[in-house]
Amino acid sequence: MKKLLTTLLAMSISMGASAETWKFASEEDKKDVQDIFAQSFAKTIKQESDGDIRVKVYYYGQLGTENDIVELTSKGTVQFVSVGTGHLGSYVPEVQALSVPYVIGTDTDVVREVLTSSKTIYEDLATKFEKVNLKLLTMISEGEMVWGANKAIRSPEDFAGQKIRTFTSTIPVETYKTFGATPTPLSWGEVYGALQLKTVDGMVNPIYFVYNAKWHEVQDYLMLPGQQPYVGTVSTNSKWFNGLSGEKQTMVRKAIKVAEQAAHDYQIKINAENMQKIMNERPDMKVVTLTADERARFKALSSELHETYYNVVENAYRGSDKAEARAGAKKILQSLIKEVNDASL
Repeated sequence: MKKLLTTLLAMSISMGASAETWKFASEEDKKDVQDIFAQSFAKTIKQESDGDIRVKVYYYGQLGTENDIVELTSKGTVQFVSVGTGHLGSYVPEVQALSVPYVIGTDTDVVREVLTSSKTIYEDLATKFEKVNLKLLTMISEGEMVWGANKAIRSPEDFAGQKIRTFTSTIPVETYKTFGATPTPLSWGEVYGALQLKTVDGMVNPIYFVYNAKWHEVQDYLMLPGQQPYVGTVSTNSKWFNGLSGEKQTMVRKAIKVAEQAAHDYQIKINAENMQKIMNERPDMKVVTLTADERARFKALSSELHETYYNVVENAYRGSDKAEARAGAKKILQSLIKEVNDASL
């Protein structure tokens, strides 16, 4: 019996040692929407592979900044990465179409339909990911982006003199310039201290994340502008994925679908719950929902950013490629707007 137990233990150790490990890097932390996605993905891969493949999840800061984990995935050091579109612009400039405000709106069902089934995203835009050795697998909404501030912001004039933390891509920066604020790009780990010390006046993020990051402790107003959701992207290293067997590729696609559903359900739940937690902890917090007329002013300003988007994409290319890149960017943005309108009917 002792010999049998020793043999079984040795087999168990051997099997564990031979298990394949895939790395999944997230820009967020535990219990954030991208974590729920990653954990669901990991669980499905483990089940589908009968434990032969494990997915190790890395959280914010463990492998560097948002830009760092994209680069690690592009180079193949990491197999999967989840990061918001606002941090992808230096790698895939065309993806910033999703960052242009008032393009995909905030209707939950419409946003999900577009982010999971858009031909524009998964045909035209996905090919741009391939150029930097990334394969776009899915996009997810993490909930409506709200503005935080220490005063009510209902108009572009209210943004005057306000330093607003934004993401690191050009479109988010140019958005708040256009709205009248002074944009200040920061990685999220720096934001609480900046708000506390008032080196920045406000921020923009979904409600669930505002609560998890404790930013509600250092803000007095939350504005719901109906501007756009926070869009997370999930990508893999393209060369690595293409080298997988058909069975493993099918496994990945199934796990992505399961994880998207889990993240979708969770973001709806956690945004509602965390808003209630904010109000319980900060009963003096003022929540402002912009009226249709107030939103219309920001939406009108946002139309100027369409040209900015085309310029950003064009300038990311060289010489004779510029005109084609600009035309491609225009096609992506206009097609995306049409898909949103069609999904809204």
